[in-house]
Amino acid sequence: MPTQNPHRIVGLCTSSKVYNALTELKHLEGHRSAKFLSLLADNLVRKGLLNDHEVMNMLDQVVD
Repeated sequence: MPTQNPHRIVGLCTSSKVYNALTELKHLEGHRSAKFLSLLADNLVRKGLLNDHEVMNMLDQVVD
């Protein structure tokens, strides 16, 4: 049976936490990936590491 929060397993590195959270339930994988990436992009814009224009350019590459 899947866990509710697979990223909370003690001892996992960050990449494993992200991978586990995004792939545990296959029917939610796309939604979880999109949600994670939207939060990540928003966080990077708020911190000034990216701007909205750069995010839009990346999204243009994704949908082409």
